[in-house]
Amino acid sequence: MIGRASAPASSANLGPGFDVLALALELRCVVNATVADDWFVTEPGRDRVPRDDELVVRAARAVTDSPLNIEIDSAVPIGRGLGSSAALTTATVAAAARAIGDELELADLFARVSGLEGHADNAAAAVYGGLVASADGRPVRLRVHPSLSIVVGVPEAKLSTGTARSVLPESVSVEGLVGAVARTVAFVAGMRDGDPSVLRLARGEDIHEVARASLSPVTGRLIEAAIDAGAHHAAWSGAGPSALAVVDETAVEAVCDAMTEVLDGEGEVLTPEIAADGVV
Repeated sequence: MIGRASAPASSANLGPGFDVLALALELRCVVNATVADDWFVTEPGRDRVPRDDELVVRAARAVTDSPLNIEIDSAVPIGRGLGSSAALTTATVAAAARAIGDELELADLFARVSGLEGHADNAAAAVYGGLVASADGRPVRLRVHPSLSIVVGVPEAKLSTGTARSVLPESVSVEGLVGAVARTVAFVAGMRDGDPSVLRLARGEDIHEVARASLSPVTGRLIEAAIDAGAHHAAWSGAGPSALAVVDETAVEAVCDAMTEVLDGEGEVLTPEIAADGVV
């Protein structure tokens, strides 16, 4: 039996919603899994016997101890802040379960994926799709107005999540906390209503972005270029270095052009749809 599953990319934090908000994007990781005598992983241009500690093996072993032949075909850029590990983990867990004749409930799948990921924001988006908030580990799906579109500037350079988290401050001020909560509310309301004036209130000196600014200066330039070109909101995508902009249809081309100019041939600009569905 072949178990097949796909899961979307995701952009976490979205500015003020650090470790809480994530948005699923239609860039998918597809995994096929079949029970085999030994572990084997196939990816475009690369076949290998995986290490026991590899993410793909740990994800599969979350549902079965049987060795699997796993085929991975992912359109999610790796190490760019677009939830590549959450997409791979989600698709692998679901495909492995299907390979042994099991179909996990979404709540069960989410619990396993978030446990492997160590945090719930990207996991929630990959499993459930759409805009999701993680509230005390529980996913809460939020509405997105159909007038809104997404543009993502993806630099060639990678930035690991571990490196990005290592520069975060150990504490924040009450003023900083209050500002982040207020901007998070504005972002959620603006996304729900498609209201540009409310979405613009979501921008500010978010502590995680300030702390990471020196790790990827191009990310800040992408954000400023997007805002100047007419984006309603722009922020680091996850741990970066990608930047995500929320725009209406009339500004897509201008924001794409502005981000392309900043990248200057060292990266790409994507316009993925918001993934209404998570794992399928």
